Amino acid sequence: MAHWTKFEKELDKEVRKLIMHLSGIPDEEDPNFQMALKFAWSNFRFHHFLDVSSHKVQLSINGIYEKLMVHSDLCKADSWMRLTKEFLNSPLPNTEGTMTDIHHSILALLLFLSDSPSNTNYSERPRLKESEKEDSFDWAKYLMEGEDIDIGPFPDTPEWSEDESEEEESQQLLSREDSGIQVDRTPQEDQEQTSKTVQVTWTVGEPDARAWLELQVVTPYWVPHSPRFPHSLHLHSNLLNVWDQHLYNTDPLYLPEEKAFVTETQVIRETLWLLSGVKRLFIFQHHDGKVSVRNDVVVTHLTSNCLRSVLEHVAAYGQAVFRLQRFIDEVTGHSAEPCPPGLNSSSSSSSSSRKSSEPPFRTYQAFVWALYKYFASFKEEITAIERDIIGKDETVTLSSVLERLSLHLSQITVLHRVFCTGVAEVPPATPNVVRASHLLNTLYKAIIEYDSVGEASEQSVALLFSLWVETVRPYLEIVDEWIVHGHLFDPAKEFIIQRNKDVPVNHRDFWYATYTLYSVSETIESEERLSEAASGSSGGEQSSSSRQHTMVSFLKPVLKQIIMAGKSMQLLKNLDCQTRLEWDAERKSLYTLFLESVQTRLRRGEESPMDTVSEQQATKRSLIKMQSIVARHLELDDIHDPLLAINFARLYLEQKDFHEKFSGSDVIVDRSSESVTCQTFELTLRSCLYPHIERRYIECCGNLMRTLKKDYRLLGYLQAMRNYFLLEAGDTMYDFYTAIFDKVLEKESWQQLAFLNVQLQEAVGQRHPEDSNRLSIFLETVDPTRKKQPINNLDGLTLSYKVPWPVDIVISSECQKIYNQVFLLLLQIKWAKYSLDTLRFSGNFVSHAKEYTAKEPINQQIHRMVLLRVKLMHFVNSLHNYIMTRILHSTGLEFQHQVQEAKDLDQLIKIHYRYLSTIHDRCLLREKVSFVKEAIMKVLNLVLIFSDRWQAGFGAWKIESIDKMESDFKNCHMFLVTILNKAVCRGSFPHLESLAVSLMAGFEQC
Repeated sequence: MAHWTKFEKELDKEVRKLIMHLSGIPDEEDPNFQMALKFAWSNFRFHHFLDVSSHKVQLSINGIYEKLMVHSDLCKADSWMRLTKEFLNSPLPNTEGTMTDIHHSILALLLFLSDSPSNTNYSERPRLKESEKEDSFDWAKYLMEGEDIDIGPFPDTPEWSEDESEEEESQQLLSREDSGIQVDRTPQEDQEQTSKTVQVTWTVGEPDARAWLELQVVTPYWVPHSPRFPHSLHLHSNLLNVWDQHLYNTDPLYLPEEKAFVTETQVIRETLWLLSGVKRLFIFQHHDGKVSVRNDVVVTHLTSNCLRSVLEHVAAYGQAVFRLQRFIDEVTGHSAEPCPPGLNSSSSSSSSSRKSSEPPFRTYQAFVWALYKYFASFKEEITAIERDIIGKDETVTLSSVLERLSLHLSQITVLHRVFCTGVAEVPPATPNVVRASHLLNTLYKAIIEYDSVGEASEQSVALLFSLWVETVRPYLEIVDEWIVHGHLFDPAKEFIIQRNKDVPVNHRDFWYATYTLYSVSETIESEERLSEAASGSSGGEQSSSSRQHTMVSFLKPVLKQIIMAGKSMQLLKNLDCQTRLEWDAERKSLYTLFLESVQTRLRRGEESPMDTVSEQQATKRSLIKMQSIVARHLELDDIHDPLLAINFARLYLEQKDFHEKFSGSDVIVDRSSESVTCQTFELTLRSCLYPHIERRYIECCGNLMRTLKKDYRLLGYLQAMRNYFLLEAGDTMYDFYTAIFDKVLEKESWQQLAFLNVQLQEAVGQRHPEDSNRLSIFLETVDPTRKKQPINNLDGLTLSYKVPWPVDIVISSECQKIYNQVFLLLLQIKWAKYSLDTLRFSGNFVSHAKEYTAKEPINQQIHRMVLLRVKLMHFVNSLHNYIMTRILHSTGLEFQHQVQEAKDLDQLIKIHYRYLSTIHDRCLLREKVSFVKEAIMKVLNLVLIFSDRWQAGFGAWKIESIDKMESDFKNCHMFLVTILNKAVCRGSFPHLESLAVSLMAGFEQC
């Protein structure tokens, strides 16, 4: 090793230390150690590496400097350039000269080891040079010891030296750059610093804290006369000064105003803070709910008008965020305690002014929860942008931030529009039911409106649909609680159907007056109560066609099913029939089923390519088929447009009932504004929500119908009403009414309740003893003027049948009134028929005829009486057969079939009411055909007069009365035949055809 240089010897020592450190072998004589040493020296001696290129190193240094300047890290850029130059110009140990290859090699190694220099939080540490220790030894005294020195008359005056003056001048010319911190200030800032100096005392030993603070603290741009921040002198960075100079040169009246200079990063941060909901800002000012932009805020690289136009758009979005955030705070600021059960929101005090402590209803809470979740994701995006700004990995500008937030800003516009329409524009005193309905309708219409645009608004539709799904949750929970447990839980009275607690469940009016359906008129914005619509009764449509009422739109197709299922479930619950129902212990709520169905529908798009191709082929075939169907129906209106047919076929292709609507004989085209709506959203509801409600409706109503038919003998009571009121129990009722007719023939009083009830009980008790306690008869007071004719003596005779609850929901007191009207008509016909059937040629009639002398022979007069009797019998029998067979019997068979097919109680009520209305109309009891009934009553009255005179004998009345009775009968007969024939020819009353033919046959024989 004698030939080794000093460097090689030191290198050998370092290599040995490296091998010991890495391998852990302490013994240098170890074979493994020697092998590692040889391998290391082999790489040092025989492997060649390229020398470091000083030019590339210098390019890298300059590139990093430019990058730091682009990121406005002026202090870091200045430190980087200054320190690298100092290093290159500094000598190194064992190296002669400066800026050698070793200098550049070390810098290259540091550059290779560095990771994103511009993304590092760097603060230069001031390097404190070690001051040389002063020699405190007094050499002068030591050397001058024993010498006498004349110090002059002023021994305290120090000696003047030229060296000291030169040192003072050099100290005055020293720069402040020796502190290690370079500060770039404009001349204006230097003047301000000279006029106003802030004395800051730093604790000795904390230079790092001072350097960090100087680099991290933001210049207070929000204070008046704040110092200007350093910026680049490039032309693009001084566009504001260029523009101001141009205005100054072109406009002699231009006067520069005082401006507050900010950086674009500060503008971006205040923009993000504004969108985050921060109110106290410098650039954006908040006054009375409105956000405005300061007029004096400028940036150096934009004109004031350009900056203001951009920031005004940002302020509009910020104002929308503030309004939505304030609504969220107002709703979430209330206590979560439920409303007391006894509090009625419709009272006069609550309608005029609501208590501030009243909690918001659940629909608003759900809407706010949806908004809160959206703003949580929105603020996460804002936070991510702030992290990117802090990281400084990429250049972040205001335009890039707005472009990145463009989707969120457009969604905020949509949310603000929905909020203004659905919440803000509603008057404060509006009931909760109107508020909730209006909000849900607004979301519903907004989804349809944006979805009609197509792919351009997919994101808005997705946002609105998620918002609607969250907002509709309380409504679906109320519906689920009602149709599953029979309890309408709505403490805030926000549901469109509300319970009338004044009517108990076991009341006969429960089905009609228990629930109230609230509807809002869009034209006058007032509350309407449609009790008939809510009860589902068959009393007819009472809503005016001129006023368009609306309710929660998405519930319209299944509103009837919800009402029927809810009332049926509550009725079943009160009937103690829960043990008969098969409940699923793990039953999912309606809202959960709806979400699962929506997810299943959305996943249908993820199908295999083969399935997609086959589905496209099937769709194409269906489109061709539908096109031919639509084209055929369009030709009916002389429209030959194949393109229109294709569009109609595509529009209605997804509807299942399309073929049934257009392939039938009657073509019904709905041209209303609601016929062409959002197919996707409505089909989603039709396939994901409505089937679950329909299934529950079928289950609840089916259970109720089975319970009423099996346990409460509903069909038996309906048959009893027909037996007694419609005289279908002929033998039983014959015993009752013949006893009355016999009393009349014997000229005895029959209008006694005791007599009537005894006869009725005897007649019913023999054959139907179970109904004897339920059936009774009454005599109502009738106006004496109505009893001018004998046939009206039966007026006031009223049957009453006690129907138990809940059957009295179907057989109500109003229904019994209609039954009694038909019963009275049947009694009158039976009375006339009985009177004619009981006429006999008694000896009294013949003896009176022999004693009577007249112009006509006696036999001829008797013959005329017999002929008149036959004609009257033919008329009465024809009328009797028509009523009993064509009307009551055939209509009764149809009624029995419809009762068996009824799916719910409301449908059964309507069927029963329609049945009564049918027999009421066909028995000519309607006011519109009262003239026909009067003619019939006139004939029946003529029958009673004829019978009375027949019983009195031939000589008890004048012979001219025969002529009058024949004339009256002929006139009435001819009138009825003419009227009935005209009605039959028009086709308006086809059921009268048999009666008209029968009467016509009797008229021809006259």
